[in-house]
Amino acid sequence: MINLKKDEIKSNYSDGQSRDLVIIGAGITGLTTGLMWLKNTHDKKTLIIDKNSYPGGYITAYQRGDYVFETTQLFPDVIDILDYLDIDLNLREFEGTYMRSLVVRGDEVDEYRIPVGPHNFAEYLMELFPEDAKKVKKFIDYCIDLFSQVRKLKAFPNLKDMIVTPFVAPKVLVNLNRSYSDLLDKFGFTNLKLREVLETFNAFSGLPPDQTSSIIATGAMMASMTKSFRTWGYFDEFPATMSKLFQERGGEMRLSAPVEEIVVKDGKAIGVKIAGDDSVIRADKVVTTIDPMVAMRGLVGDEHLPKKYVKRLDNTLMSPSSFNVALGLDDGVDLKELDLDYPFNVISTGLGSMEKLYDGFLNGVNNISKDCFHAAVVCPSLTTGAKNTITINVVPVAMENWNEWRKNDKKRYREEKEKLGDFFIDIVEKHFIPELSRCVVQKDISTPATYARYSGSPTGSIFDMATTVDQFGPRRLPMKTPIENLFQPKFAYGIYGAMVNGLQVTDLMLNCTVNDGNSLLNPR
Repeated sequence: MINLKKDEIKSNYSDGQSRDLVIIGAGITGLTTGLMWLKNTHDKKTLIIDKNSYPGGYITAYQRGDYVFETTQLFPDVIDILDYLDIDLNLREFEGTYMRSLVVRGDEVDEYRIPVGPHNFAEYLMELFPEDAKKVKKFIDYCIDLFSQVRKLKAFPNLKDMIVTPFVAPKVLVNLNRSYSDLLDKFGFTNLKLREVLETFNAFSGLPPDQTSSIIATGAMMASMTKSFRTWGYFDEFPATMSKLFQERGGEMRLSAPVEEIVVKDGKAIGVKIAGDDSVIRADKVVTTIDPMVAMRGLVGDEHLPKKYVKRLDNTLMSPSSFNVALGLDDGVDLKELDLDYPFNVISTGLGSMEKLYDGFLNGVNNISKDCFHAAVVCPSLTTGAKNTITINVVPVAMENWNEWRKNDKKRYREEKEKLGDFFIDIVEKHFIPELSRCVVQKDISTPATYARYSGSPTGSIFDMATTVDQFGPRRLPMKTPIENLFQPKFAYGIYGAMVNGLQVTDLMLNCTVNDGNSLLNPR
Protein backbone atom coordinates (compact mmCIF):
# COMPACT_ATOMS: atom_id res chain seq x y z
CA MET A 1 0.00 0.00 0.00
CA ILE A 2 1.08 3.55 -0.76
CA ASN A 3 1.52 5.71 2.33
CA LEU A 4 -1.15 8.40 2.39
CA LYS A 5 -0.78 11.10 5.03
CA LYS A 6 -4.49 11.14 5.81
CA ASP A 7 -4.27 7.56 7.11
CA GLU A 8 -1.83 8.69 9.81
CA ILE A 9 -4.49 10.84 11.49
CA LYS A 10 -6.38 8.99 14.23
CA SER A 11 -9.09 10.01 16.65
CA ASN A 12 -7.77 11.28 20.00
CA TYR A 13 -11.18 11.87 21.54
CA SER A 14 -11.60 11.53 25.30
CA ASP A 15 -15.09 10.85 26.68
CA GLY A 16 -16.97 12.72 29.35
CA GLN A 17 -15.65 16.23 28.99
CA SER A 18 -17.44 19.45 28.22
CA ARG A 19 -15.81 21.49 25.44
CA ASP A 20 -15.33 25.17 24.93
CA LEU A 21 -15.80 24.64 21.19
CA VAL A 22 -17.10 21.77 19.06
CA ILE A 23 -16.58 22.00 15.29
CA ILE A 24 -18.67 19.84 12.97
CA GLY A 25 -16.65 18.93 9.89
CA ALA A 26 -12.91 18.26 9.49
CA GLY A 27 -12.64 19.93 6.11
CA ILE A 28 -10.42 22.94 5.52
CA THR A 29 -12.90 25.37 7.11
CA GLY A 30 -13.20 23.23 10.23
CA LEU A 31 -9.45 22.66 10.53
CA THR A 32 -8.68 26.34 9.98
CA THR A 33 -11.26 27.29 12.60
CA GLY A 34 -9.73 24.87 15.09
CA LEU A 35 -6.19 26.11 14.51
CA MET A 36 -7.23 29.78 14.60
CA TRP A 37 -9.15 29.18 17.83
CA LEU A 38 -6.28 27.39 19.58
CA LYS A 39 -3.75 29.97 18.44
CA ASN A 40 -5.79 32.79 19.95
CA THR A 41 -7.07 31.16 23.14
CA HIS A 42 -5.42 29.45 26.08
CA ASP A 43 -6.20 25.97 27.40
CA LYS A 44 -9.49 25.79 25.53
CA LYS A 45 -10.94 22.31 25.12
CA THR A 46 -11.64 22.01 21.41
CA LEU A 47 -13.10 19.09 19.47
CA ILE A 48 -13.49 18.56 15.72
CA ILE A 49 -15.97 15.86 14.67
CA ASP A 50 -16.29 14.29 11.22
CA LYS A 51 -18.37 11.46 9.79
CA ASN A 52 -15.50 10.25 7.62
CA SER A 53 -12.55 8.20 8.84
CA TYR A 54 -10.06 10.84 7.69
CA PRO A 55 -9.84 14.65 7.75
CA GLY A 56 -9.90 16.98 4.76
CA GLY A 57 -13.40 16.79 3.34
CA TYR A 58 -13.18 17.39 -0.40
CA ILE A 59 -9.40 17.91 -0.16
CA THR A 60 -7.97 14.42 -0.18
CA ALA A 61 -6.18 11.63 -2.05
CA TYR A 62 -7.07 7.97 -2.41
CA GLN A 63 -5.56 4.80 -3.84
CA ARG A 64 -6.92 2.57 -6.58
CA GLY A 65 -4.63 -0.30 -7.50
CA ASP A 66 -1.11 1.07 -7.97
CA TYR A 67 -2.34 4.62 -8.54
CA VAL A 68 -3.11 7.55 -6.27
CA PHE A 69 -5.86 9.92 -7.35
CA GLU A 70 -6.54 13.38 -5.95
CA THR A 71 -9.64 15.51 -5.61
CA THR A 72 -7.98 18.94 -5.78
CA GLN A 73 -6.45 20.89 -8.65
CA LEU A 74 -4.51 23.82 -7.23
CA PHE A 75 -3.57 25.76 -4.14
CA PRO A 76 -4.28 29.52 -4.40
CA ASP A 77 -2.28 32.22 -2.66
CA VAL A 78 -3.06 31.67 1.03
CA ILE A 79 0.58 31.81 2.10
CA ASP A 80 -0.13 34.56 4.64
CA ILE A 81 -2.66 32.35 6.46
CA LEU A 82 -0.35 29.32 6.31
CA ASP A 83 2.44 31.39 7.83
CA TYR A 84 0.15 32.82 10.50
CA LEU A 85 -0.90 29.32 11.57
CA ASP A 86 2.65 27.89 11.26
CA ILE A 87 1.51 25.34 8.66
CA ASP A 88 4.66 24.06 7.00
CA LEU A 89 4.03 22.63 3.53
CA ASN A 90 6.44 21.85 0.72
CA LEU A 91 4.71 23.64 -2.15
CA ARG A 92 5.44 23.86 -5.83
CA GLU A 93 4.77 27.33 -7.22
CA PHE A 94 3.63 27.34 -10.84
CA GLU A 95 5.39 29.81 -13.09
CA GLY A 96 4.98 30.83 -16.70
CA THR A 97 1.66 29.47 -17.89
CA TYR A 98 -1.24 29.35 -15.46
CA MET A 99 -3.79 27.78 -17.79
CA ARG A 100 -3.86 26.17 -21.20
CA SER A 101 -7.35 26.66 -22.58
CA LEU A 102 -8.97 25.17 -25.68
CA VAL A 103 -12.27 26.47 -27.04
CA VAL A 104 -13.89 23.99 -29.40
CA ARG A 105 -16.54 24.98 -31.92
CA GLY A 106 -17.13 22.00 -34.19
CA ASP A 107 -13.90 21.55 -36.15
CA GLU A 108 -12.57 24.96 -35.12
CA VAL A 109 -10.30 25.09 -32.06
CA ASP A 110 -8.81 28.20 -30.47
CA GLU A 111 -5.97 27.72 -28.00
CA TYR A 112 -4.98 30.20 -25.31
CA ARG A 113 -2.11 30.13 -22.82
CA ILE A 114 -3.02 32.30 -19.88
CA PRO A 115 0.12 33.38 -18.01
CA VAL A 116 0.72 33.61 -14.28
CA GLY A 117 0.18 37.12 -12.91
CA PRO A 118 -2.58 39.62 -13.73
CA HIS A 119 -0.24 42.11 -15.42
CA ASN A 120 1.19 39.35 -17.61
CA PHE A 121 -2.38 38.32 -18.40
CA ALA A 122 -3.21 41.87 -19.46
CA GLU A 123 -0.17 42.05 -21.75
CA TYR A 124 -1.04 38.68 -23.25
CA LEU A 125 -4.60 39.75 -24.06
CA MET A 126 -3.49 43.15 -25.35
CA GLU A 127 -1.16 41.44 -27.81
CA LEU A 128 -3.80 38.89 -28.79
CA PHE A 129 -6.61 41.44 -29.16
CA PRO A 130 -4.87 44.74 -30.02
CA GLU A 131 -8.12 46.47 -30.94
CA ASP A 132 -9.28 46.00 -27.34
CA ALA A 133 -5.94 46.73 -25.67
CA LYS A 134 -7.10 49.84 -23.82
CA LYS A 135 -10.22 48.10 -22.54
CA VAL A 136 -8.18 45.12 -21.36
CA LYS A 137 -5.70 47.26 -19.44
CA LYS A 138 -8.46 49.23 -17.75
CA PHE A 139 -10.32 46.04 -16.88
CA ILE A 140 -7.35 44.24 -15.30
CA ASP A 141 -6.31 47.38 -13.39
CA TYR A 142 -9.89 47.67 -12.17
CA CYS A 143 -9.94 44.02 -11.03
CA ILE A 144 -6.65 44.43 -9.16
CA ASP A 145 -7.99 47.51 -7.40
CA LEU A 146 -11.32 45.81 -6.64
CA PHE A 147 -9.54 42.87 -5.02
CA SER A 148 -7.34 45.22 -2.98
CA GLN A 149 -10.45 47.04 -1.74
CA VAL A 150 -11.96 43.77 -0.53
CA ARG A 151 -9.01 43.62 1.87
CA LYS A 152 -10.15 46.90 3.40
CA LEU A 153 -13.62 45.63 4.24
CA LYS A 154 -14.81 44.62 7.67
CA ALA A 155 -16.46 41.22 7.84
CA PHE A 156 -18.74 42.36 10.66
CA PRO A 157 -19.09 46.12 10.14
CA ASN A 158 -20.34 48.47 12.82
CA LEU A 159 -21.98 51.80 12.04
CA LYS A 160 -18.65 53.60 11.72
CA ASP A 161 -17.35 50.92 9.32
CA MET A 162 -20.45 51.24 7.15
CA ILE A 163 -20.06 55.00 7.01
CA VAL A 164 -16.46 54.83 5.75
CA THR A 165 -16.96 51.88 3.37
CA PRO A 166 -17.98 54.08 0.39
CA PHE A 167 -14.65 55.87 0.76
CA VAL A 168 -12.32 52.90 1.34
CA ALA A 169 -14.04 50.34 -0.91
CA PRO A 170 -16.21 52.13 -3.48
CA LYS A 171 -15.66 49.50 -6.17
CA VAL A 172 -16.88 46.77 -3.82
CA LEU A 173 -20.13 48.62 -3.16
CA VAL A 174 -20.70 49.28 -6.86
CA ASN A 175 -20.22 45.58 -7.66
CA LEU A 176 -22.34 44.05 -4.88
CA ASN A 177 -25.31 43.75 -7.23
CA ARG A 178 -23.34 43.25 -10.43
CA SER A 179 -22.79 39.96 -12.24
CA TYR A 180 -19.50 39.14 -13.93
CA SER A 181 -21.22 39.44 -17.30
CA ASP A 182 -22.43 42.93 -16.35
CA LEU A 183 -18.87 43.87 -15.41
CA LEU A 184 -17.57 42.74 -18.81
CA ASP A 185 -20.35 44.76 -20.44
CA LYS A 186 -19.32 47.81 -18.41
CA PHE A 187 -15.91 47.71 -20.09
CA GLY A 188 -17.45 47.31 -23.52
CA PHE A 189 -16.14 43.84 -24.35
CA THR A 190 -17.99 42.83 -27.51
CA ASN A 191 -15.29 40.67 -29.12
CA LEU A 192 -16.73 37.19 -28.59
CA LYS A 193 -13.38 35.42 -28.51
CA LEU A 194 -12.01 37.85 -25.94
CA ARG A 195 -15.09 37.31 -23.78
CA GLU A 196 -14.55 33.55 -24.04
CA VAL A 197 -11.13 33.94 -22.48
CA LEU A 198 -12.33 36.29 -19.75
CA GLU A 199 -15.32 34.10 -18.92
CA THR A 200 -13.02 31.20 -18.04
CA PHE A 201 -12.88 32.47 -14.46
CA ASN A 202 -16.58 32.43 -13.63
CA ALA A 203 -16.48 28.67 -14.25
CA PHE A 204 -14.41 28.36 -11.05
CA SER A 205 -17.72 28.60 -9.19
CA GLY A 206 -19.64 26.35 -11.57
CA LEU A 207 -21.82 29.27 -12.66
CA PRO A 208 -22.34 31.19 -15.91
CA PRO A 209 -21.14 34.81 -16.11
CA ASP A 210 -24.64 36.28 -15.95
CA GLN A 211 -25.20 34.59 -12.56
CA THR A 212 -21.77 34.80 -10.93
CA SER A 213 -21.04 37.67 -8.59
CA SER A 214 -18.51 39.98 -10.25
CA ILE A 215 -16.60 40.18 -6.95
CA ILE A 216 -16.32 36.40 -6.67
CA ALA A 217 -15.25 35.93 -10.30
CA THR A 218 -12.61 38.66 -10.20
CA GLY A 219 -11.49 37.52 -6.75
CA ALA A 220 -11.03 33.96 -8.00
CA MET A 221 -9.06 35.30 -10.95
CA MET A 222 -6.79 37.47 -8.80
CA ALA A 223 -6.25 34.95 -5.98
CA SER A 224 -5.44 31.99 -8.20
CA MET A 225 -3.62 33.72 -11.03
CA THR A 226 -1.36 35.87 -8.84
CA LYS A 227 0.25 32.80 -7.31
CA SER A 228 -0.73 29.18 -7.80
CA PHE A 229 0.69 26.21 -5.94
CA ARG A 230 0.21 22.56 -5.24
CA THR A 231 1.85 20.23 -2.75
CA TRP A 232 4.84 18.30 -4.03
CA GLY A 233 3.33 15.28 -2.32
CA TYR A 234 -0.25 14.11 -2.55
CA PHE A 235 -2.91 16.69 -1.69
CA ASP A 236 -4.03 14.84 1.46
CA GLU A 237 -0.79 16.14 2.99
CA PHE A 238 -2.46 19.54 3.42
CA PRO A 239 -5.33 18.55 5.78
CA ALA A 240 -3.14 15.91 7.42
CA THR A 241 -0.54 18.54 8.33
CA MET A 242 -3.27 20.80 9.71
CA SER A 243 -4.76 17.91 11.72
CA LYS A 244 -1.41 16.96 13.26
CA LEU A 245 -0.77 20.56 14.24
CA PHE A 246 -4.27 20.83 15.72
CA GLN A 247 -3.75 17.71 17.84
CA GLU A 248 -0.24 18.77 18.89
CA ARG A 249 -1.71 22.03 20.19
CA GLY A 250 -4.18 20.18 22.38
CA GLY A 251 -7.12 19.83 20.03
CA GLU A 252 -9.11 16.62 19.84
CA MET A 253 -10.54 14.91 16.77
CA ARG A 254 -13.32 12.34 16.63
CA LEU A 255 -13.48 10.64 13.23
CA SER A 256 -16.04 8.15 11.87
CA ALA A 257 -18.61 9.94 14.03
CA PRO A 258 -21.63 11.34 12.15
CA VAL A 259 -23.39 14.07 14.10
CA GLU A 260 -27.07 13.22 14.60
CA GLU A 261 -28.23 16.35 16.39
CA ILE A 262 -27.13 19.82 17.38
CA VAL A 263 -28.72 20.00 20.81
CA VAL A 264 -30.66 23.22 21.40
CA LYS A 265 -32.14 24.32 24.72
CA ASP A 266 -33.95 27.61 25.28
CA GLY A 267 -32.69 28.94 21.97
CA LYS A 268 -29.05 28.08 22.68
CA ALA A 269 -26.77 25.40 21.23
CA ILE A 270 -25.49 23.40 24.18
CA GLY A 271 -23.73 20.53 22.40
CA VAL A 272 -24.06 17.72 19.88
CA LYS A 273 -25.12 14.08 19.72
CA ILE A 274 -23.33 11.44 17.70
CA ALA A 275 -25.35 8.79 15.85
CA GLY A 276 -25.68 5.67 17.99
CA ASP A 277 -24.70 7.52 21.16
CA ASP A 278 -27.40 8.95 23.43
CA SER A 279 -25.01 11.09 25.44
CA VAL A 280 -24.52 14.79 24.69
CA ILE A 281 -21.07 16.23 24.02
CA ARG A 282 -21.59 19.56 25.74
CA ALA A 283 -20.05 22.71 24.32
CA ASP A 284 -20.09 26.44 25.02
CA LYS A 285 -19.97 27.11 21.29
CA VAL A 286 -20.68 25.01 18.19
CA VAL A 287 -19.44 25.69 14.66
CA THR A 288 -20.98 23.80 11.74
CA THR A 289 -19.09 23.70 8.45
CA ILE A 290 -21.33 21.22 6.64
CA ASP A 291 -24.15 21.77 4.13
CA PRO A 292 -26.40 24.43 5.76
CA MET A 293 -29.56 22.57 4.76
CA VAL A 294 -28.33 19.48 6.58
CA ALA A 295 -27.06 21.41 9.59
CA MET A 296 -29.98 23.75 10.15
CA ARG A 297 -32.95 21.78 8.81
CA GLY A 298 -31.68 18.36 9.85
CA LEU A 299 -29.41 18.65 12.89
CA VAL A 300 -31.11 21.67 14.48
CA GLY A 301 -34.65 21.28 13.18
CA ASP A 302 -37.24 23.77 11.99
CA GLU A 303 -38.93 23.80 15.39
CA HIS A 304 -35.94 25.71 16.82
CA LEU A 305 -35.67 28.20 13.96
CA PRO A 306 -37.55 31.45 13.25
CA LYS A 307 -40.00 31.11 10.35
CA LYS A 308 -38.20 33.83 8.40
CA TYR A 309 -34.94 31.90 8.63
CA VAL A 310 -36.61 28.67 7.52
CA LYS A 311 -38.02 30.51 4.51
CA ARG A 312 -34.56 31.88 3.77
CA LEU A 313 -33.17 28.35 3.89
CA ASP A 314 -35.91 27.22 1.51
CA ASN A 315 -34.84 29.90 -0.95
CA THR A 316 -31.10 29.21 -0.66
CA LEU A 317 -29.60 27.65 -3.76
CA MET A 318 -26.68 25.28 -3.39
CA SER A 319 -24.05 25.21 -6.13
CA PRO A 320 -23.84 22.55 -8.85
CA SER A 321 -21.95 19.32 -8.44
CA SER A 322 -19.26 17.75 -10.62
CA PHE A 323 -18.41 14.68 -12.66
CA ASN A 324 -14.85 13.46 -12.22
CA VAL A 325 -12.87 10.91 -14.25
CA ALA A 326 -9.58 9.82 -12.64
CA LEU A 327 -7.31 7.76 -14.87
CA GLY A 328 -4.13 5.79 -14.19
CA LEU A 329 -2.10 5.50 -17.39
CA ASP A 330 0.65 3.15 -18.49
CA ASP A 331 4.28 4.24 -18.31
CA GLY A 332 4.51 4.80 -22.04
CA VAL A 333 2.63 8.09 -21.86
CA ASP A 334 4.85 11.18 -21.50
CA LEU A 335 2.48 13.78 -20.06
CA LYS A 336 5.15 16.44 -19.88
CA GLU A 337 6.00 16.03 -23.54
CA LEU A 338 2.29 16.45 -24.27
CA ASP A 339 2.49 19.94 -22.72
CA LEU A 340 0.08 19.37 -19.84
CA ASP A 341 2.15 20.50 -16.87
CA TYR A 342 -0.07 23.38 -15.78
CA PRO A 343 -2.54 23.94 -12.94
CA PHE A 344 -5.37 23.69 -15.46
CA ASN A 345 -5.82 22.46 -19.01
CA VAL A 346 -9.35 23.64 -19.80
CA ILE A 347 -11.47 22.53 -22.73
CA SER A 348 -14.92 23.95 -23.41
CA THR A 349 -17.37 24.77 -26.18
CA GLY A 350 -17.26 28.50 -25.73
CA LEU A 351 -19.82 31.25 -25.21
CA GLY A 352 -23.27 30.19 -24.11
CA SER A 353 -22.19 26.74 -22.91
CA MET A 354 -22.09 27.56 -19.20
CA GLU A 355 -25.51 29.21 -19.45
CA LYS A 356 -26.98 26.10 -21.08
CA LEU A 357 -25.31 23.76 -18.60
CA TYR A 358 -26.47 25.86 -15.66
CA ASP A 359 -30.04 26.00 -16.96
CA GLY A 360 -29.93 22.22 -17.06
CA PHE A 361 -28.70 22.13 -13.47
CA LEU A 362 -31.57 24.36 -12.33
CA ASN A 363 -34.01 22.01 -14.06
CA GLY A 364 -32.39 18.88 -12.67
CA VAL A 365 -30.96 17.63 -15.96
CA ASN A 366 -27.55 17.60 -17.61
CA ASN A 367 -27.28 19.37 -20.95
CA ILE A 368 -23.87 17.91 -21.72
CA SER A 369 -23.31 17.14 -25.41
CA LYS A 370 -20.55 17.25 -28.00
CA ASP A 371 -21.53 20.87 -28.59
CA CYS A 372 -21.89 21.85 -24.93
CA PHE A 373 -19.42 20.98 -22.17
CA HIS A 374 -16.80 22.45 -19.85
CA ALA A 375 -13.97 20.37 -18.38
CA ALA A 376 -10.50 20.73 -16.90
CA VAL A 377 -7.68 18.23 -17.27
CA VAL A 378 -5.08 18.06 -14.50
CA CYS A 379 -1.96 15.88 -14.31
CA PRO A 380 -0.97 15.49 -10.62
CA SER A 381 1.74 12.90 -11.27
CA LEU A 382 3.84 15.49 -13.12
CA THR A 383 4.42 17.07 -9.70
CA THR A 384 4.27 14.08 -7.34
CA GLY A 385 6.46 11.86 -9.53
CA ALA A 386 4.07 8.95 -8.93
CA LYS A 387 2.67 6.68 -11.63
CA ASN A 388 0.96 8.54 -14.48
CA THR A 389 -2.42 9.97 -13.51
CA ILE A 390 -4.79 12.49 -15.00
CA THR A 391 -8.06 13.88 -13.73
CA ILE A 392 -10.90 15.14 -15.92
CA ASN A 393 -13.13 17.46 -13.90
CA VAL A 394 -16.50 18.43 -15.41
CA VAL A 395 -18.71 21.32 -14.19
CA PRO A 396 -21.49 22.21 -13.71
CA VAL A 397 -23.34 18.93 -13.22
CA ALA A 398 -26.81 18.31 -11.77
CA MET A 399 -27.72 15.46 -9.43
CA GLU A 400 -30.31 14.37 -12.00
CA ASN A 401 -30.87 10.60 -11.47
CA TRP A 402 -27.42 9.76 -10.10
CA ASN A 403 -28.55 9.21 -6.50
CA GLU A 404 -31.56 7.17 -7.55
CA TRP A 405 -29.49 4.95 -9.83
CA ARG A 406 -26.78 4.46 -7.24
CA LYS A 407 -29.27 3.39 -4.54
CA ASN A 408 -31.75 1.39 -6.56
CA ASP A 409 -30.20 0.41 -9.89
CA LYS A 410 -26.46 -0.23 -9.54
CA LYS A 411 -26.22 -1.67 -13.05
CA ARG A 412 -27.73 1.43 -14.62
CA TYR A 413 -25.53 3.61 -12.41
CA ARG A 414 -22.36 1.87 -13.63
CA GLU A 415 -23.48 2.00 -17.25
CA GLU A 416 -24.35 5.69 -17.16
CA LYS A 417 -21.16 6.80 -15.46
CA GLU A 418 -19.02 4.69 -17.83
CA LYS A 419 -20.89 6.16 -20.80
CA LEU A 420 -20.31 9.75 -19.67
CA GLY A 421 -16.75 8.93 -18.61
CA ASP A 422 -15.96 7.53 -22.07
CA PHE A 423 -17.49 10.66 -23.64
CA PHE A 424 -14.94 12.86 -21.88
CA ILE A 425 -12.07 10.42 -22.40
CA ASP A 426 -12.77 10.69 -26.14
CA ILE A 427 -12.66 14.51 -25.93
CA VAL A 428 -9.33 14.49 -24.06
CA GLU A 429 -7.98 11.87 -26.48
CA LYS A 430 -8.85 14.04 -29.46
CA HIS A 431 -7.44 17.29 -28.12
CA PHE A 432 -4.79 16.52 -25.47
CA ILE A 433 -3.60 12.89 -25.25
CA PRO A 434 -3.61 10.83 -28.47
CA GLU A 435 -4.75 7.20 -28.01
CA LEU A 436 -5.63 7.91 -24.39
CA SER A 437 -8.26 5.15 -24.23
CA ARG A 438 -5.62 2.53 -25.05
CA CYS A 439 -3.34 3.73 -22.25
CA VAL A 440 -5.82 3.47 -19.36
CA VAL A 441 -4.79 0.97 -16.70
CA GLN A 442 -7.00 2.19 -13.83
CA LYS A 443 -10.21 4.20 -13.88
CA ASP A 444 -12.23 5.75 -11.06
CA ILE A 445 -15.32 7.83 -11.80
CA SER A 446 -17.06 10.15 -9.34
CA THR A 447 -20.61 11.37 -9.92
CA PRO A 448 -22.74 13.87 -7.98
CA ALA A 449 -23.93 10.87 -5.95
CA THR A 450 -20.32 10.24 -4.93
CA TYR A 451 -19.92 13.81 -3.69
CA ALA A 452 -23.24 13.57 -1.84
CA ARG A 453 -22.10 10.37 -0.12
CA TYR A 454 -18.76 11.74 1.07
CA SER A 455 -19.80 15.29 1.96
CA GLY A 456 -23.32 14.65 3.21
CA SER A 457 -24.68 17.37 0.91
CA PRO A 458 -27.89 15.99 -0.67
CA THR A 459 -27.19 17.83 -3.92
CA GLY A 460 -23.51 16.85 -4.04
CA SER A 461 -22.64 20.54 -4.12
CA ILE A 462 -18.90 21.14 -4.50
CA PHE A 463 -18.91 24.95 -4.28
CA ASP A 464 -21.18 25.34 -1.23
CA MET A 465 -23.95 27.92 -1.54
CA ALA A 466 -24.08 29.19 -5.10
CA THR A 467 -22.26 32.52 -5.36
CA THR A 468 -24.94 34.15 -7.46
CA VAL A 469 -25.43 37.91 -7.21
CA ASP A 470 -28.55 37.50 -5.07
CA GLN A 471 -26.74 35.16 -2.65
CA PHE A 472 -23.51 37.08 -2.25
CA GLY A 473 -22.14 39.29 0.50
CA PRO A 474 -24.86 40.53 2.89
CA ARG A 475 -27.37 38.22 1.19
CA ARG A 476 -25.58 35.02 2.17
CA LEU A 477 -26.60 33.16 5.29
CA PRO A 478 -24.88 34.95 8.20
CA MET A 479 -22.16 33.24 10.21
CA LYS A 480 -24.07 33.93 13.40
CA THR A 481 -27.16 31.74 13.19
CA PRO A 482 -30.50 32.44 14.96
CA ILE A 483 -29.42 29.85 17.53
CA GLU A 484 -27.27 31.43 20.22
CA ASN A 485 -23.69 30.05 20.32
CA LEU A 486 -24.14 28.30 16.93
CA PHE A 487 -22.03 29.58 14.04
CA GLN A 488 -22.00 28.69 10.36
CA PRO A 489 -18.99 30.00 8.39
CA LYS A 490 -20.09 29.64 4.77
CA PHE A 491 -18.89 32.92 3.24
CA ALA A 492 -16.95 31.48 0.29
CA TYR A 493 -15.80 28.24 -1.33
CA GLY A 494 -12.50 26.59 -2.30
CA ILE A 495 -9.27 26.47 -0.30
CA TYR A 496 -8.95 30.26 -0.19
CA GLY A 497 -12.55 30.78 0.85
CA ALA A 498 -12.50 27.93 3.36
CA MET A 499 -9.47 29.32 5.19
CA VAL A 500 -10.98 32.81 5.23
CA ASN A 501 -14.19 31.28 6.61
CA GLY A 502 -12.23 29.80 9.51
CA LEU A 503 -10.44 33.09 10.13
CA GLN A 504 -13.64 35.13 10.13
CA VAL A 505 -15.70 32.84 12.37
CA THR A 506 -12.92 32.66 14.96
CA ASP A 507 -12.61 36.43 14.92
CA LEU A 508 -16.38 36.68 15.37
CA MET A 509 -16.45 34.25 18.32
CA LEU A 510 -13.59 36.12 20.01
CA ASN A 511 -15.17 39.57 19.59
CA CYS A 512 -12.89 40.63 16.71
CA THR A 513 -9.75 40.40 18.85
CA VAL A 514 -8.04 38.09 16.33
CA ASN A 515 -8.33 39.97 13.04
CA ASP A 516 -9.95 43.24 14.11
CA GLY A 517 -13.07 42.34 12.15
CA ASN A 518 -11.25 42.45 8.80
CA SER A 519 -12.62 40.38 5.92
CA LEU A 520 -9.18 39.00 5.01
CA LEU A 521 -6.12 38.33 7.15
CA ASN A 522 -4.83 41.48 8.79
CA PRO A 523 -4.26 40.52 12.44
CA ARG A 524 -3.80 43.00 15.24
